[in-house]
Amino acid sequence: MESAGAVEIGGGRSLEVVIAQALDHLAGLQYKARPKEHIASGWKRFARFVRERGGDETRMVVLGERYLEACKRPGDKEYREASGQRRSRHSIRVLTEFALHGYFDLRGHIATKTALPPDLESMLIDYRQFSDEYLKHRRGTLIQRERDIRRFFHYLDSHGIQSVAGIDAAVVSAYMASRVHTQPTSLSIEVSSLRSLMRFLLMRGLVSQALVDHVQAFRVRRQQPLPSVWRREDVVALLAAVDRGSPAGKRDYAILLLAAQLGLRGGDIRQLRMEHILWEQSRIELRQTKTGRLLSLPMSEELGIALIDYLRNGRPPSEHREIFLRVCAPFLPLGLDTRFGHLISKYRWMARVPLSPPPRWRGLHSLRHSLASRLIEAGTPLEVITAILGHSSQRSTQAYIRIDVEALRDVALGLGEVSDARA
Repeated sequence: MESAGAVEIGGGRSLEVVIAQALDHLAGLQYKARPKEHIASGWKRFARFVRERGGDETRMVVLGERYLEACKRPGDKEYREASGQRRSRHSIRVLTEFALHGYFDLRGHIATKTALPPDLESMLIDYRQFSDEYLKHRRGTLIQRERDIRRFFHYLDSHGIQSVAGIDAAVVSAYMASRVHTQPTSLSIEVSSLRSLMRFLLMRGLVSQALVDHVQAFRVRRQQPLPSVWRREDVVALLAAVDRGSPAGKRDYAILLLAAQLGLRGGDIRQLRMEHILWEQSRIELRQTKTGRLLSLPMSEELGIALIDYLRNGRPPSEHREIFLRVCAPFLPLGLDTRFGHLISKYRWMARVPLSPPPRWRGLHSLRHSLASRLIEAGTPLEVITAILGHSSQRSTQAYIRIDVEALRDVALGLGEVSDARA
């Protein structure tokens, strides 16, 4: 790359040097060739943009924000923004992370495929076995903790630390600083996983008690924003937008129905297996990945027909027992990082359903919220809603009652009969 007019980033490095180092780091990760090309070409366009606009900025975050703003085109928003703008945003995000922390935050499937140093991989296997046999963690907890710890180990590897002997307070602090972009709830889970690892290493005599105490737990406020809720007509429009003539459409339609009619979580839909569907009883019975509790729900005729249509005419031949598979080869079960948010974005855009301000309806969980809201409107007892949603207690269901209260408040204020809102 050209060196003239090089822009300095943190540590006195030029943007060209940061990109060159990031390309070397990218080469060792298990991305497929096409994503690597997209990321690398995005960095080259970014470097050209910086050279053309002048090199007076020294902060990577500011440079990235200005570049992404310049990439926008009139009408580029919501789902239509996806192909070009999302790739640009992703390439700038990973470059910014590398410039600041010398590390890429790998997505789940990439982190799993990218090899760890032998000592770290062996330690992860030992921790997983210990958690399974002695701590008796549920499968969902095991998966989450292994994912979090693998991410931490990749951070160690990217900084030249090949074993847990190299972990100290400074390393842990630097790693946590690299996670500041994470949502508070997710970050609290990651910290819990890291604390569990440190306690395991202390038990093995590999770290000190002081290092375990250095990783302090924190709590997130229980009060959460109101769940997103769809109007009935918008759910109908969303489902109608699915092309049920294609294998992908048959699969997507069945997935959306499971969320809209039964309120299943994304993790339960991913792991739904053949034996979970009791055809003669028109029921679905499964043990929930989040709570470990058995859930039994009636299956409507519409949902049954959609599942049969997918299984007979859309699902690739496979020995896997999971119902939903990838559309393209290899025809494997959906990965653990599949969140289904892209389905909502895709079909909401196709149905021309606008986002209500503030922007909401981000993921599949919003259809679960909407089902709860409709059940409340219909006067369904709270204990029944708790059973349908598979909550471990009625306290979890209380959040949906707030939806109804807020809706009533909006109606009351909209009537124009209240002269003083403070009264």
